[in-house]
Amino acid sequence: MNRFRLPPPRLPAALRGFRKTEDGAVTIPTVFWLPVFIMIMVASVELCVLTLKQTLLERGVAMSARILRLGIAELPTHDELKRSICNNIAFISSCMDNLAVEVFPVDKDTWTSAKSGQAVLCADEIDPGNVDPTIERGLGNQVMIMRTCLQVKPMEKFNPLSQALVKNANGRYALITTTAFVNEPK
Repeated sequence: MNRFRLPPPRLPAALRGFRKTEDGAVTIPTVFWLPVFIMIMVASVELCVLTLKQTLLERGVAMSARILRLGIAELPTHDELKRSICNNIAFISSCMDNLAVEVFPVDKDTWTSAKSGQAVLCADEIDPGNVDPTIERGLGNQVMIMRTCLQVKPMEKFNPLSQALVKNANGRYALITTTAFVNEPK
């Protein structure tokens, strides 16, 4: 039985050399996967920077709360407390403009406060004419809560991590720190 075979299609002369060679076989998968790996790397750098900023904020709040707890100084104003926290933080630009602080007592009988169930106050929600009501001194041996909200910009707006974070109207996301301390007896 005679089999009829078609001749192989004729390729242009410029493409005949590519017919049997395997050079560049990895190029197509690389083109597909390279953007995925770059997004993963950018998101991991973003997460590292976010963690560093959160750690610095927690350190600054702890150092400022220590001064309040020991009663070394009189009750600072909102701006003085913000300045104290920002002086203990490095690497975060425009800290004073994007930081909000609340200090309030906790009732030890019911373990509640006047701020129970309320969201943390952030810098874009502060009325410039009325910033001090959230700073309370408390009495000796009273449990106090200090909540801070620092709004920071993401490094890259288009990576999956920064897209997943909740942002305000200015494109900033909130780093929130809460600490509790007991006032020294007077």
